Amino acid sequence: MDYLLLVHHTRKMKDPFFVTAFPDERAKNPSGENLSISVRRVGFVPSAFPAYGESDSGYLTTEPGLFPDPLYDLGADSVIQLIPYYWRSLWIEIRVPEHGGAGKKEIEICFTDLSGRPLVRKNISLQILPLALPESKILHTEWFYADCLADYYHVTVFSEPFWQIVSNFMRTAARRGMNMILTPLFSLPLDTLIGGHRTPVQLVQVRVKRDGSYAFGFEHLDRWVGTAREAGFSWFEMGHLFSQWGARYAPSITASRADGSEQEIFGWNTQASGNAYREFLHAFLPALSAHLRELGIADHTYFHISDEPNEDNIDTYRIAREMVAEDLEGYPILDALSTLKYYAEGLVSHPVPTTEFIGEFLQYGMEHPWIYYCSGEYLKVSNRFFAMPSCRLRILGIQMYLYHIEGFLHWGYNFYNSQYSKRHINPYEVTDADDAFPSGDAFLVYPGEDGRPVESLRLLVLQEAFDDVRILTLMERKTDRKTVEEMIRNIAGMEITFDHYPQSAAFLQEVRQEAIRRIRKAEKL
Repeated sequence: MDYLLLVHHTRKMKDPFFVTAFPDERAKNPSGENLSISVRRVGFVPSAFPAYGESDSGYLTTEPGLFPDPLYDLGADSVIQLIPYYWRSLWIEIRVPEHGGAGKKEIEICFTDLSGRPLVRKNISLQILPLALPESKILHTEWFYADCLADYYHVTVFSEPFWQIVSNFMRTAARRGMNMILTPLFSLPLDTLIGGHRTPVQLVQVRVKRDGSYAFGFEHLDRWVGTAREAGFSWFEMGHLFSQWGARYAPSITASRADGSEQEIFGWNTQASGNAYREFLHAFLPALSAHLRELGIADHTYFHISDEPNEDNIDTYRIAREMVAEDLEGYPILDALSTLKYYAEGLVSHPVPTTEFIGEFLQYGMEHPWIYYCSGEYLKVSNRFFAMPSCRLRILGIQMYLYHIEGFLHWGYNFYNSQYSKRHINPYEVTDADDAFPSGDAFLVYPGEDGRPVESLRLLVLQEAFDDVRILTLMERKTDRKTVEEMIRNIAGMEITFDHYPQSAAFLQEVRQEAIRRIRKAEKL
């Protein structure tokens, strides 16, 4: 349960005003319950590119400026500096123990000056129900870039510091509702300029024998899977086997040779449809599939062919798909694309169209509806740009419930590069990938000083969207789906689609409150 506390200091004085707070374990809880309470300061980051020139009325602003986003721990001194006539915000999060703790709770938030004199008190009453939300059935992936972590923290890939940082970022992702993770078998062929390279993160070791055949090692893949499982992930998506935007090239793959040397054996110089790469895949994929079965995750694994192919790439995509069809038989193929023909021809079992094009796929009868959005979905539909109000992000949850969405994909959990990965960026200074994407598209977390992620306000709002689905699912179990849909429709006063929905926080609050009321009624609580 989260609260956003806004503080607007209007004392008529030139000097700043200092107050102290009680973060984390020092949070005052008069009821004496074992509730975990954290208090964080909402920080600001710049945006030179908050929105496209063509926008709609659902933006807070389209002007460059400073935007609230990172959530900073208050630190040991717990001192907050309030500047006269300026807004500052605190994000207060209350976590309820999984077992026990039901009933009415009273929480006190107190601000004091530096001498300890109370200045402001805020009492919050919580009614905690003796019910647990059902586990989310929606697969949720925000693409995870280990190379960006190695680059930002200047650590060697596969060193112990690297694995610790990866673990930290994985744990935060899983805690906030992500249950599927992108797994870089080879260096990810994503958002890279043709001919360019990202920092290599290759989980599969490849050795070329003297006779030209291949041997594979899975030591790094095993650790990745184990780390992800420990963090809370249960689903895996293998990195793309062909280049982005058309599947024309092989990903960058490095191998060791019998003489001990290492070199790139496939990459931008490799036509994906050529015999060399075809023979490599026929050797690699059966070995990988057998190892996934040994790890016990084969039934929880998806594969990618190529990211975002368009209507002009269908021939090259078809060739790529046919190359791996036999070796990947039984595995679902998951790719972000919005051209219906790929699905209609059976080239991809789990297409992921954007929220702009999902209607066309649903009308066709898509069996496993997934959705995604990125920088291109900026008119009418939900998104997570700095310049959009939180309700425009959170409406995604209700939309996913209404349309039986099985999975949500986004390309940027922690992308700290410029567009096409031409250079590394500091996400506290550059939030738009060098004027490429409206701020908010490329990442949901910031890199903290201690190798731990700094969460964003948008990440927690996204979690609320997925929690909305869980609450509606619980209500459905206590009543029926028709009742839930009628409730949403009556509160909205309209039929909700992905580009037509109530654009207010009040609507979201009313839906959640009414759902909880009906759950309590069904349980006689």
